Amino acid sequence: MLKQPILIIDHAPHVETLAPTLVDLGYRVVSARSSGDGLREFDTMRPPWVIVNAATAGVSDMMDSIRLRDATVQILMTTTGPVETVMAEYRGRADEFLSLPAAPLVLEVVLQRMEQTVRLHRRIRSFSENLESRARGSVREVIDTERFLAVRQIVEKMSIFIGQVARSAQGGMRYFNQLPYFVSIHNRDCTLLAANSIYLRHLGNRLNQDSWGIYVGRRGTRNGCPVGRTLRKESVLNTSALVRYASGVRVPVNVHTAPIYDNDGNIELVIEIFAGTKEIDRLAEESRHTQQRYEQLFNAVPSSIVVLDRRFRINAINRRFRENFGECSGRLFFDVFRPGIFPAYRDPITRTIRTGEAQQGEMLLTNNDGLKVNMMAWTAPIKTVSGKLVQVLVIFADVTQVRKLQANLANLGLMVSTLSHDMKGCLTGLDAGMYLIDSGFYRNRPGRIEEGLDATKLMVERIRKLIMDILYYAKERPLNPAMVNIVQFAGDVVANVELKVRGANIRFNPKFPEKTVEMEIDADLMRTALLNLIDNAVETCIENPADKESRIDFELWVDRSSVGFTIEDTGGGMSAKKVDSIFDLFYSTKGRGGTGIGLYVTRKIIQKHNGTLSVHSEPGKGSRFEIVLPRGFHRQSA
Repeated sequence: MLKQPILIIDHAPHVETLAPTLVDLGYRVVSARSSGDGLREFDTMRPPWVIVNAATAGVSDMMDSIRLRDATVQILMTTTGPVETVMAEYRGRADEFLSLPAAPLVLEVVLQRMEQTVRLHRRIRSFSENLESRARGSVREVIDTERFLAVRQIVEKMSIFIGQVARSAQGGMRYFNQLPYFVSIHNRDCTLLAANSIYLRHLGNRLNQDSWGIYVGRRGTRNGCPVGRTLRKESVLNTSALVRYASGVRVPVNVHTAPIYDNDGNIELVIEIFAGTKEIDRLAEESRHTQQRYEQLFNAVPSSIVVLDRRFRINAINRRFRENFGECSGRLFFDVFRPGIFPAYRDPITRTIRTGEAQQGEMLLTNNDGLKVNMMAWTAPIKTVSGKLVQVLVIFADVTQVRKLQANLANLGLMVSTLSHDMKGCLTGLDAGMYLIDSGFYRNRPGRIEEGLDATKLMVERIRKLIMDILYYAKERPLNPAMVNIVQFAGDVVANVELKVRGANIRFNPKFPEKTVEMEIDADLMRTALLNLIDNAVETCIENPADKESRIDFELWVDRSSVGFTIEDTGGGMSAKKVDSIFDLFYSTKGRGGTGIGLYVTRKIIQKHNGTLSVHSEPGKGSRFEIVLPRGFHRQSA
């Protein structure tokens, strides 16, 4: 016997696979390829149920039109994509959802559920149309029918909701499927009204039977069962009990029951939810072992690993990360670290959270010792089964030494190039000096011999200074501090440079305090630093002669806590941009006439003494270098 007709509205070839299955189940099938054709067929045949494909053009408007024509029609929506996505979009418009291709048994179960709903709607309509002529008992039947329909929908929606919650958790669906949650609704007469599919599968179809029939022992009575206890105490309860499955197996469970009240405040229904304690214990033990294995693997990785949530909060760190950067779990990553290398919001972590894709890049972080370290970061998105990004795993590898090696190699190449030019100039100067000496000797011209000797001495001095700078840069030696009379030390420096300064027609003005001051310094290194600054002052005065007399002031000053040296010249001065760069390695304001090592070495020497070196200069107004040394630097740094 053919059942009532089914209208299928589907533009895809799935209709050709659904139709034979429906015919085999006893249904008469009418097909439509578009929304317009579907509405016309619906108006003609008025079927009690309709199957529509979610991908059909205009499906939302079509379903609204069908509902306006018949509010009781049952709509089954099919899809070839994720059924959760379709349910979220069309929930409230469609009554049932089915993923294609579907097994015949699944399709039959869904249709039987739709048939049952249609029959219930028809009974309600029949009772409603003749309500005034029916007795009070018939009215009660209508209310009970409506209540039963609502209860069944509550249980079904609750099961769907629990499933969606489990899916949204990482790995949650796996445990949800392994752990049976039994959900049921009972009335105040302790009668089972509705239950979810897991309940029916494990405990059998007990609809309209006693609520206590599944329990063993003292819980197997009306007053002792969880539902009976909730009705008596009128409160939410947690009850330990022993349940007998349909197979005869007895399982201990924890039962949660809660009353549902009507508009008058009386208990009308009781919801009952429980899960097997053995299953819970098994999964808990499995989870514990899995967690232990995860922790061991997580901490055994030789790289630093951190796990962040979508708000950049640190959820987990491994042992190596903790050793390098400290304990920072629970804090926001960018509150702890201010990564360099990338502009704001362009680092690999932020890009992964924005795009949901793996990224990599270099980040500059500060470790436990306060040092900046170059870290190469690889990110991996952690997503739920449905594809939602929930966390980001970041693996860091320290590439600081690699970057230092690259910088050293680059500096070495630059130094070789710079020194080659400078050494070539010195050799050219030596050749010129030797030529003057040679020609003056054979021609008996003493003036030319003296000129050649001066040129040769100048080139030798340049080579000596160049070699000393290279030696210091190539291998920094530790300080060798000793107590010295700082005033006498400054006088020795003046004696070394005074003839050179005055020979360049530059007025030299040393100024020292009268009192004797003893302090601890490395005299050889500090002498090198001061000679570098004075030599630079001499050269800038020669290259940029002033309208008035060129002058270099060399001052030593002393106070209670520090000692200072000031070297001020009347040379050409420097712009602010040059001032910011003069202490950089291989930066020189002299073009090919300088190596760019001298001032770099000078600042390193001052820093080794825990001192500071500052410069004030303006174009056309000369330059002023100031060194400040703490009088007890060696004791402070010890």
